[in-house]
Order: sequence, then structure tokens, then C-alpha cells
Amino acid sequence: MSTSSASDETPPLYGLDAWADYLEQRPLPVRVSVLVRLKRLVNSDNATLHQITDLVRQDPALCFHVTRLAQSRHREKNSTVTSIEHAVGSLGMDALAALCQSLQTLKVNPASMQQKMYFRAIADSQHASVQAAELCRMRGLPFVEEVRLAALLYGAVHWMLWLHAPLHKHQYQKRVLQDGVDVALAEQDLLGCTAQALGAELAKRWDLPELTQQALDHDTSPSQSDLRLLHRRALKDPRMGKLELREANQLAQQRFFPVKLGNWLALTTTRGWYSKKAAHLMDILADYLSTQPDVLLGQLHGFCAESSRQFHVPGTLSPASEMLLIPSADQYLGMLSDQEIKRLIPEAPRPVKPKPAPPPPLKAAEDKPARPVTECLHPHIYKQVFERLQRGYELYTTPAHILQALLQGLHQGLGLSRVSLMLVNPKTLMLHTRRSLGIDEKHPLASLELSLDVPSLFKRLSEKPAGIWIDTPKRHSLAPMLPEAFSAAVAEHDYLLMSVFRNDQPLAILYADDIPGHTALTDFQYEQFRQLCAAATLALKRLPG
Repeated sequence: MSTSSASDETPPLYGLDAWADYLEQRPLPVRVSVLVRLKRLVNSDNATLHQITDLVRQDPALCFHVTRLAQSRHREKNSTVTSIEHAVGSLGMDALAALCQSLQTLKVNPASMQQKMYFRAIADSQHASVQAAELCRMRGLPFVEEVRLAALLYGAVHWMLWLHAPLHKHQYQKRVLQDGVDVALAEQDLLGCTAQALGAELAKRWDLPELTQQALDHDTSPSQSDLRLLHRRALKDPRMGKLELREANQLAQQRFFPVKLGNWLALTTTRGWYSKKAAHLMDILADYLSTQPDVLLGQLHGFCAESSRQFHVPGTLSPASEMLLIPSADQYLGMLSDQEIKRLIPEAPRPVKPKPAPPPPLKAAEDKPARPVTECLHPHIYKQVFERLQRGYELYTTPAHILQALLQGLHQGLGLSRVSLMLVNPKTLMLHTRRSLGIDEKHPLASLELSLDVPSLFKRLSEKPAGIWIDTPKRHSLAPMLPEAFSAAVAEHDYLLMSVFRNDQPLAILYADDIPGHTALTDFQYEQFRQLCAAATLALKRLPG
């Protein structure tokens, strides 16, 4: 999008705080027809709070405003709203009448893809709330209505993004649907944060109910090991210890878990019920309920149909419609037309990221031979470092000593021209460059920061010790798994990546290439690189503590 606009004069929106500041005070309109009906009820002498509750429940946007107003009153008493009925009952007719006067309205434009996707996002939240409530009911849990409300408000960030950042959502749809990029990685690249992290920040600023905030908190998301325990619990695995069974039961009893599951289901199946992600999610839901996936699927279809009956906007596809559509590889729902993009440019922020400083040009190779590398640059250095890492060395007493020796072995011994050590911060789940050899300090690789919180190749490497050689074929096939910040920092040449672990936890990821001397690497270089990194993991395992 090269058309100039007033938005060019302001810094681009990028990062969690920038987006939260932008969206926090933005309006969330309700449909004209809904507000007319609400005004009629609150001004009627014969209307009851039960009737108003039924109307509020039918429109998630209206529910959002009613809950926020009720929550502001409850916060003064150090309590929280626990259901839609609770929110309406806490306000009364006078407060609801005043709310009606303050709300903005939106008249549906059936020709606007932006509006269609805005209402589709709201319908997905309605779908999530129904599924989450039914999951609770099927498990016999007592907090059904609290979960229903929390699940409904969980996806409010998606409503706001379609309404106030449609050009970003358009680019997001292109990256996910056309390029095959993971949804969280696409969000991280375009927004500078994930939608879940942004939703969690906005939920705090909007003072949404506590359960909504807990469900949006990434720290409450179950790990793969947690989900494996849940699966073993569903299978009644006799090898499960008491402690493992207790952990699985604790996860299943958490109030936030069905809120997450309902939204995972709604946000996944909005792109179809037959994807691999959807099938994997069915297995998780079946484990949660200790039932068979094929039996559960029929029940979930029924709940989806019920949610579409409760909230439907003419001219938009309801979530239930995805159950009727034949699976197709070319579903580009949510792509804005050129005409609509042109109309939105003056009023919507444009998806422009802060531009990093361009890397300095590579110097031409002078001394290195052009022939493929089949031996170490300094074999004695490589051999010495490898033997010390593999057999142990009394002076390697800390992880820093081992990592320093690893860098020396790769750079001076094996002769890889550029080597970068990226450390893992387990608390923030961030990967950042700690030291580089052969890389200019102004180069983006020297100050790279990547999130391990989103699905990517780096997250895969952080799950277990593994290495990969990225050559031309892999560079194209793995492009959807590479963060844009990393892809922009590396040129069209081969490079190596491998993770190093300590006590079953990721400690660092090593990057290496051999430019400018060699744009293509060899089997010898990859095997020696992988061998030395594996020896470093073994040495780290020997360290006490």
C-alpha cells in the first residue's frame, strides 16, 4: 500500500503498549436494532430485568458494555461480576437507561468486508461462550455462567482489531490463509505482540472480570506435558503416579481451562472443522471430558448450531456455516477488496513496522578458497574443544565457560565465519543475542530478539535439542515458520541452527554461517557443527546444580 495518508505522519503502531494505548479508548458500537430494543425495554413500565438479561445475552457487544459498567461498581466493593444476569441485576433500570444514551451504534453495511469480519469475530466469541458453558455442564462443574461470560469477553480484542485496525487484519488474513504462517507468528510479526497478549493487557485496562483476565494470561496456558498428562488421565493409564494424577485433575478443575478451550475451538474452527489443528483440538477436548472424539464431535456441532441461532447478522456467514462447507484449500475469507482498502486508508492505521537499520554490506572474500569446505580451519583447536566438552574439563565450571568454548570451537576451530549465541530467558520466553563472532555490531543479528511464546522454528528448537541446516529448498519450505525479524536479518545463503540444553531446559540457540566466503555450506560443516553443539549439551549436563 503505497498511497500516502495522514497516518504516515505518526509513528507506526507496533508493540504491546502502543496497541493497548491505541485501542483502550476506542469505541465499540452496538447494532442499531439492538439499542432500539434495549431503549424500548428500559423505558417500559412492564419490562423486567429478566427480559433485559435475555436481550443483553443475545448481543456480545452490548454484554461487553453492561459488564464493564457493572464491574466498575463491583470493584469498589472488591468483588467481581460472575454472570450476565449478575451484571444486569447489579445496575438496575436507571443505570441501563443512562448507558443507552452513551452507546454508539453501527448500521450494518452488507457490502463491507470489514464489517462482515467484525460481526464474524463477535459471532466466534458467542460460539466460544456456548461451547465453554457446555463443556462445564458436561463435566458437572458449578461455575457455568461465570465461564460463559468470561469466554464471551475473551475475544473482544479481535472485535476491536477488525473495527479499528482492518488493514492489519487484512494483512494477517493474507499471511495465514495464503502464506500458511501460524496465526500467533503472523500476529507477532504484524502487531509486535500476539492478540492474546494484547487482549490480556486490554482486559486489565478495561477491568474485565477476573476470570477473563486469568484465561487470557499466557502463564495459565497448559504446556505440552500438561496435555499429555490429561491424555493419560483420560486413558486411565495405570502407570500414572499420584502426583501426576493430581496435576491432571487440578488442570481439569481450573475455571479458566474451559474458557480457553471454548475460545481455542471457536478461533480454530472459524477456518474450518477439518484442519489438523481442529483434529488435534478435538483430541484435547475428548481428553478433558474423558469421552470419544467422534461422539464429542457431534455434540460440538450441535452447540455450534445453537450459538449461530442465538447471534446472527444477515449478510455474514455464521460459525455453523463452516460445518456445511466442503473443505477447500483456497478459503480467503476476510480479504479486503482494493476499493475498500482505498476507503479505509485515511482512517485506519497502516501495517507499517519500525524499520531496523539496514545491515552493513558484506565484504568480499579475499583469502578463503571458493571450493567447498571438507576440513576444519584449525583441526587442533576443534579437536581440543570437542574432547574437553565430551570427556570433561576441570576448568569448565559454569555454563558460560562451556558456551565460550563452543563459540571458540565453531569459529576458530571449524572455521565458520559468523557465529551467534542466542540465550533463552525462561521467565520472559524471549531469545536474545548475547555474543557474536564475525558479525558487525550494527548488523541486526547482533541485537536480535525473538519470542519463544509463538509457534515458530525457534520454538521447535527450544522444545528439545535439535539442529537444522537451512539451505535453499528448506529456506522456502520453512519460510512460514520463520519470524520476519529473523528473515530480514539473514540474506539468501545457507546457515545452521542448533539448540543447547541444560537439565532438560533450553539454554541457548546457536546460529552459524560461512559468508562471505561460502554462501552454501557442506555436509562436513553441518555434521561438525551438530557434533560440537551436542557435546556442549553433554558437558552442561555434567555441571552440578
